Formats: sequence, structure tokens, C-alpha cells
Amino acid sequence: MKTGSDFSIATRSADDQKAAAAGTPGRAGSDWTDSVWLSLAISFVIGFLYAALLLGPALNPRNVGWVRWDPADHYIGWELFRQDPHWHWPLTYTDRLGYPRGEAVALVDLNPLLAVLLKPLSPLLPDPFQYFGIEAVLVCTLQVFFSIRLFRLLLGRKPLGIVLCSLFFLLSPALAWRLTRHYSLSNHWLLIAALLIFFQAQQESPRTVRRFIISGLVLGAVAVAINPYLAFQVMLVLTATVGSLLWRRRLSPLGAAGFMAGLGMTCSIVAYSLGLFIAGGKGYGALGYRFYSLSLLAPFDPDFYASILSPWLPHSPDGPLHPGSNYLGLGIILLALLVAILLVKQREKLRSLDRRWVVPLFLCCMALTLLALSTRISIGSTVLVDLDPGQRLSRFLAPLRASERLFWVPYYTILTVALAAPFLLFPRSRANVLLAIVLAVQLVDTIPLRRWVRATVNQPQLHPLKSPVWSTLGSLHENLVVLPAWQCGAQASPGGWDGFWIFGLLATQQKMRTNSYYSARYTAVNRDFHCRLAIAALAEQPLSPDTAYVVTPSLAAVIAEGPTGPGKCHQLDDFILCSVKTDFGLGANSRVPAQ
Repeated sequence: MKTGSDFSIATRSADDQKAAAAGTPGRAGSDWTDSVWLSLAISFVIGFLYAALLLGPALNPRNVGWVRWDPADHYIGWELFRQDPHWHWPLTYTDRLGYPRGEAVALVDLNPLLAVLLKPLSPLLPDPFQYFGIEAVLVCTLQVFFSIRLFRLLLGRKPLGIVLCSLFFLLSPALAWRLTRHYSLSNHWLLIAALLIFFQAQQESPRTVRRFIISGLVLGAVAVAINPYLAFQVMLVLTATVGSLLWRRRLSPLGAAGFMAGLGMTCSIVAYSLGLFIAGGKGYGALGYRFYSLSLLAPFDPDFYASILSPWLPHSPDGPLHPGSNYLGLGIILLALLVAILLVKQREKLRSLDRRWVVPLFLCCMALTLLALSTRISIGSTVLVDLDPGQRLSRFLAPLRASERLFWVPYYTILTVALAAPFLLFPRSRANVLLAIVLAVQLVDTIPLRRWVRATVNQPQLHPLKSPVWSTLGSLHENLVVLPAWQCGAQASPGGWDGFWIFGLLATQQKMRTNSYYSARYTAVNRDFHCRLAIAALAEQPLSPDTAYVVTPSLAAVIAEGPTGPGKCHQLDDFILCSVKTDFGLGANSRVPAQ
């Protein structure tokens, strides 16, 4: 049985192995991949060009004309957080969102790390300013960079092979799909970095364990500060690494327990400081566990954005949400099939791998895949088996409600194995030719996806607020209160499903606090206040003079009959706007008649 990073040793040429043993540069091409800074510079150029190709005008930080739905949700949270002149605890808390009780903007699934880092720079940043374009460039850059580092470790000095493999990771359909809406979730480089740490830990070096501990703790903290779903997967990969090191006796049981305790403490401190711990219970702003689950067909099915495979695949509008978000691409599918066939024929290659890292990584991927499938396993719209029809177990898994995201570590592990295996099975030149052909197939197959991403991101926003009155609200009022708030039931709230971004964007433009917002998670205490107490107060207390209210017709009647009295609410662009300070220059004709 081989020791050390046997997968990387097996894929290196004889020249590379001799050179590595002697501690001298190999003869297999240049050693630019050894330079972290040069690799990072090349990654930035490639990442920037790809992000610009994919997102186009949306890359401009001052362009917010396309922002709606999930990007609007994240932008509104960032902008209101930025407009708060004070710092609070937790760090992402502000009373400008979820007014008057306030909320941690980390709960709206923006990138908390970027928000906290950019807030001190707010006076220097333009207005408006969205950092999605900047984040997309960073994501693409780091996706390439960590891919280069990973394949440099696995392949040795094979510059062309390293670049080809890294391009597959950049062109990942799963990454491109996320860049249409979920920008914090597009930080897939965290998962590649976790795989890099895993394989680095297999090396026979005196510094291996120390480097693993430091890099693991840093990566865990950064992952939590960016997105909980990514952090959960990173921690499972790090746990698999600990298992591997224990098996190889590079780490003692006490050392393993100490690392896991340190990892848990580090991640908990970061989560608490950013406001990711929810006091007073939690709820969800969207459908729950099992609905956003992984279909068994997902890795092979691009669904609505089409591909070469599309004509031969069944499609149904009743399948899981987010179809096509885990598509591997035809190139990778064909390469994986070829590799699987050849490895079956050359079993000695498989036997040469060290099970002390193969088994922990396999178990990690299997656990994440099963969680991604949820307790209701389906293929397309067909449910194969429901393991929890009463959903007694599912309620404990509810925090992982969008479970299809948990397939990303297995997804990138499949890519890693499929791309590195040709160098184990063929001479370097043939492996490079094979990857170049497969890359061409992958590019052609995913053209519709990239077109869809660019068109989706740059679709112009149609705003229903036409009257110039809306642009004067901030000069007269400090707060914009929408009742019922969007989180209390979108269909019953002014503006319906679009209400949270219609009035959220208005609040950011007018520098006003707002109570109505869309979040992945809500505190039970805040929801009770906004959905029950704030509405009940309309019949018991007069409207606040520092607040403009947007209400439904039934609540306008409650206001007219309560302490505020009639004549304070006006029809405007199919909405009802109320204030005790002004009639907005609309006159008596616009008043909502008392019922």
C-alpha cells in the first residue's frame, strides 16, 4: 500500500517523481505553477475575463437596474447595513432592516464577510453600489487559483494539464448557475480549497499536520463568514481529513478531538459575531426541506437551459426546484464514463490507491449526497421512495432546507477524479489531448447555460412606482413601513410577491428604515412583532409622524376608524400611501374613502 499523497504520486511522470525525490525542479515544462503570486495573477486575468463574459454590464458596481428577487434581497440588506452610521453587536445587525426591532443582515444570505469589510469604506464608495460584480470576479479568480493549486499537487509539473483541469472548474455549470442570483453561494472555491487541504494532509512531511490545523481553522472561519451551506460542507471535508490522519496515525485521538473542538469553537464565534445564531426561534421565508432536494437525474440533466443531451432526457415542470443547478456537463459525463471503464479494466491502478484517504473522502461524499437527496428520493418529478412520509425526521433537517446545495463537494470530487485520472491511465501528451477534446465538448454543451445566465442577469427591471411622490418620501420621513409586511405572507402584502424588492429598493434609495423584507430565516420574536403586534397597533395608536406607511385597503380602513382618523391615506400608483405629516400634494381627490 502506498503512503503519502499516493493519488498525486501515481499521476506524475517518472521525471517528475525523480525530481521531486531529489528536491529539484522537474523537466516537465516551466515551474510557474509553483509561484503563488504568479498563479494568482494569471487566475485574476482568467477570472475577470470569464466574469465579464458571463455577467456583462451587471459587473459594474454602480449598475443596480437589473437587481430584483434574490439579488435585490441581498442588495437591500447590504445597502441598509451600509447606511447605518453605527456598528452594533452582532456585527451585521442594523435597525434599518426589520424596523423598529432590527435584524442581522447576515440572515438575508448576502456575503457577511464582504459586507463587514466594505462598510468602513462606504464614504469612499459610489451611491448606489452593489458588490455582486466584484464578488463574481473574486469567485472566478479564486476558483481558478485553488484549482491550479489542487492540480499542481495532484499532477506535479504538468502546466498544460493543470490549466486544462482548472478551466473545467471555472466553466462548472453549478458555478455559472449560482452567478444568476445567489452570489454568496457561488463561492465554490471554498470547497476546492477544502479538497486541496485534504490532499495536502496526505503528504509525508513534518509540517503536514501543523499546516492542516492552521489552514483548516482559517478556512472554516472564512466559510462560516461567507455562507452556512458552504461552511457545513467544508467542515465535513475537514472532518474526513481528520479521519484520514487518524487512520494513518499522523494525528492522535487527543489531537483530533482538540482540532475538532477548536474548529467548532472558531466557527461558532464567527457565526455568533455575524448574527447567524438566531435567538427566539427561527422560520423560513421559502419552502422547506425535501422541496429543494437533489434529483438523481440532476448531474445529467441541464433541464430548461438545454444542452446536447436535452432531447434524450425526460422533463417535467413538477420536478424539484433549481433544476439544472448540479449539471456536470456532457464533457465531464463522457470523461467520467471513459475513466470508469478503463479503471475497471486496470484494477491494479485502483488497488494502488491508499484506502486511508479514499474511504474517508468517499464516506464524506456519500453522506453529503444522501443529505442532498433528502428523505424523499426522486428522479425528475418521479418519487422513487419516501423514507419519511410523516416528515418526523425531516423537521430536524429543516435547517438544510435547500439540500441540493450539499451535492457540491461530491460534484467537485467527481470532477477532480475524472480530470486527474487520464494522467494515471495515459502518457501526458495523450492525456492533454483527451482533456482538450473533452473541454471543447464541455464548452459547446454549456453555451446555452452561459447565454441564459447573461440574459437573466441583465434583464431590465420594470418598477411599478411611477409617481415622483415616491422620490420625496425620504425628505419628510425616516421610516417606510409596509403592512402587512412581506414576511407575513407575500400574497397579502402590498405589491404581492414583488413587494419586498419594490419597497425595499425604495427604502434604500430614500435612505429610510423599513420593516418589510425577504430573508432566508426570520426570528420568531420579530415575526410576531411585524405580523401581529404592528398590525394590531393601527387600531390602538396613531400613525407615527416620522413614518410613511404603505398598507392594504382593509388596513387603511382600520387606520381611518382608529386614533389616526380618516383622510391620512391616499391612492398612488395602485398602492395606498399613508402619513399624518403630509398629503404628499395629492389633494382630497386621492384620499382613500372611509369604509
